[in-house]
Amino acid sequence: MRKKWLLWLFLFIPVLVAHNSSFLSHAAIELTNTGAEYRFGQVKSPPRPLDWRVLKNTHFEIYFYQGLEEVALRCQSILEEAYNRVYPDFAGFFTINRLPPVRVILFASRRDFQNAEASGTPLTATPEGVAHFLIGRLAVICQPTLRDLRGVLIHEVTHIITLHPFRNRFLGGGGQPPDWLVEGLAEYYTPDESRFPMREGALRDAVFRGQLATMDQLRGVGGNLDYAQAWALTDFIARKYGNGSLAELLKEFFVYGDRDITYKRVLGLSRQELWENWRADLQERYQAGCDAPRITDQHEPWLSGHGQQMQASPVGEGRIVFLSSHQSRYFDLYLWEDGKIRRLTEQTVSAYTVSPDGGEILFISDVEGENLMYRLETATGEITPFPLALGNPVEVAWSPTGKRLAVTVNIKGDTDIYLVNLEGEVLTGVTGGSFDEMSPSWAPDGERLVYVAEHLGFDQLHIWDGKKHRQLTGAGKHHREPVWGEDGKIYFTLGDKGYYQTAVVDPRGHEEGKTEILSPFQETLLHPYPLPGGEILSTVYENGTYKIYRWHPPGHGEKGVTAE
Repeated sequence: MRKKWLLWLFLFIPVLVAHNSSFLSHAAIELTNTGAEYRFGQVKSPPRPLDWRVLKNTHFEIYFYQGLEEVALRCQSILEEAYNRVYPDFAGFFTINRLPPVRVILFASRRDFQNAEASGTPLTATPEGVAHFLIGRLAVICQPTLRDLRGVLIHEVTHIITLHPFRNRFLGGGGQPPDWLVEGLAEYYTPDESRFPMREGALRDAVFRGQLATMDQLRGVGGNLDYAQAWALTDFIARKYGNGSLAELLKEFFVYGDRDITYKRVLGLSRQELWENWRADLQERYQAGCDAPRITDQHEPWLSGHGQQMQASPVGEGRIVFLSSHQSRYFDLYLWEDGKIRRLTEQTVSAYTVSPDGGEILFISDVEGENLMYRLETATGEITPFPLALGNPVEVAWSPTGKRLAVTVNIKGDTDIYLVNLEGEVLTGVTGGSFDEMSPSWAPDGERLVYVAEHLGFDQLHIWDGKKHRQLTGAGKHHREPVWGEDGKIYFTLGDKGYYQTAVVDPRGHEEGKTEILSPFQETLLHPYPLPGGEILSTVYENGTYKIYRWHPPGHGEKGVTAE
């Protein structure tokens, strides 16, 4: 069973970590006086020696080591995209002193990052890397997907381009920009398809609840909702006043600080007037689903308490396994059986799948600093390493026949799907394109797979029958998290702009690819899992929390069922 939404949840919380500074309490920017930001590559306890190389062009110097050759080339392409996207809007900052080539230090894993003197930032605080804008350098950890890597690089390079010209201001005092503009710029220049989607889901929920942060509150940016609000406010200013106003606003903040005079000089209105105009724009922007009934008014969460919960699936008769942060900061596997709950792991799970008989679970964890797969016996709780022949697993799905696994891995910068046996040996490759293919789910016959790949800017469902591939969906929304139900239909998450619903498509019908929305609710629903009898297990996002709900879709023709 796949885990991409969990990756979105954790890989994009606070991107930067600040030290020894009252500015940017939750940024991917590091201001230190340890000296660590001026060196790298001095390995402290290497699992292997790192043979450093460098890839240079006019704007970037990318340092990498063995095994990262193809990823480095991809990074170079993404970084040039970022430069061309951001630099023209801020070129006026570099009329006297040009931007020196940005040094980018690329690490394959958190383990390698921590074992090198790349930063004083602790391992647990850096799932992505650190931007040292004072010296124009990035230390970046390879991401699970190409989409994630692209988002991280463009976000961080935006910080370098927009803040490096003002490095002396940070050290010498004076006015400083609020967090919402610093992080908002980085999110604004990140392409829509690479931005963390549930941040916009959190924003939409806050708009419905009338819980938008004030301008004073947005001086500091912390969690997903703060990042979403920072992006939305920056995007609103760019749409209303033009891209040029962003650079002008940033420059004026360094002169006058976060005061009314800054806003009036650039935008012609006060801070409060800007906030009110932005709020009205958001209320108009997020109309989809606002009149739908709330699932929380009709159903109770499946479990009370137990922290954040998500991604539930049955483990045989009368048992359900799910992910929860009940006893840690991160998500672990838990087993519900006849009303009793047992914790199965204590090592941070990013993806898992259950054997057909429910006796075993395979899961992926980076507790050792890199993604590895483990086997767990459900009855005893015993955990042993799984000898996967492929590196960097991201997702795994167990075939209904019990003999094969579909594994999503990232070994060249983007994700591909392979079939492996229960000894971890590769049987065949399913996909091998230059973009992400992921989220495999088996058909009940154990012969076909449905998976997700991007097409024309949106994630679409594709089917592999063992020989050929065909695209199943094509509408202008994202189609994610497919689960091939025992009824032969494919259940999945459908939506965009922060609003995601449960939908279904029958690949056997005369009108292949026609989808039907099953969830008539206002909230965002994720991780659909169809149960015998027609019920669906879903992760519901509501008011900053993720909880598991068990609900029954209305029948055909009943109120609440609409076609896409």
